[in-house]
Amino acid sequence: MMPLDLIYEARSTSLLHGALPEFLEQVTSGDYPGLHRPGGEVLRVMGTIIGAPETDVLRVTAFKDISAWESSTAAYERSPLVETESVRLMRPVAVRPLATIPAEHDREFFGYRRFQIDPDGLDEVVDMSENGVWPRIEQQDARILGLWKTVGAGYPLEVTLLTGYHSPSHWEATRVWTGRPDNISDEEWESSWRRRNRRAQLTRSQWVHLMKNFSFGPRHD
Repeated sequence: MMPLDLIYEARSTSLLHGALPEFLEQVTSGDYPGLHRPGGEVLRVMGTIIGAPETDVLRVTAFKDISAWESSTAAYERSPLVETESVRLMRPVAVRPLATIPAEHDREFFGYRRFQIDPDGLDEVVDMSENGVWPRIEQQDARILGLWKTVGAGYPLEVTLLTGYHSPSHWEATRVWTGRPDNISDEEWESSWRRRNRRAQLTRSQWVHLMKNFSFGPRHD
């Protein structure tokens, strides 16, 4: 698990119409402005497949603490490809993300889910996820990238979940309405179903986008 004092920046960007190919070229080379920040480590760069326009992209970057993030913003250079951009700061709340993410956890697509919950329900949401939903979908070869809460005093509390899949059809196959897979016992399925339903009861609202992972090039210091 990552140290819980780490700060993650979730930077949501809407690109100008027609700018996605140039964005991808710059990200792949590592030359996109502001991609690699002082004191930051890029976790993922993703683009929307389902749920929003394809010009909506997400970058998640880890910083050792809030001071490191603040220092990185001083020299931030916004790309001319950007139409609008917003930032949320997040802290990890669960056993994921891992301190080092193994290559076998890499996936090409991600479910990007944001929950609105009562702050008093956070511990139970984490428990229902770690001990119910996650074991079941990881037996179906999905991989949990991480679970975070948004920093701040807003109400209700926002929780963000990123889960990796091999393909859109793989994502679809992990939905509970598709039925119990052969490699999961009745007991495991019932446990997952019960905890998933409890998490849903604790959720005031939520939305999910299906995202595609984008490869990014190294920093050029």
